[in-house]
Amino acid sequence: MSTTLAQPDTPHYVSVDAWLQRTGMSRTDTYRKLGEGVLKAKKIGRKTVIDFRAGMAWIESLPDATVITK
Repeated sequence: MSTTLAQPDTPHYVSVDAWLQRTGMSRTDTYRKLGEGVLKAKKIGRKTVIDFRAGMAWIESLPDATVITK
């Protein structure tokens, strides 16, 4: 089974709470990245929705972690 993050049936937009659950990012970091323009969002009335596919593309573009073991 493939483990790609953004599947064809992945929604274009998700609520902030759904973003937090799906990515494990903190609310503070999420809003910081929104403020920096790294993450893209739309307002629907009072609700903020995050462009999920663009956000996942940003995460995929980050460098791989280097884990140091002793």
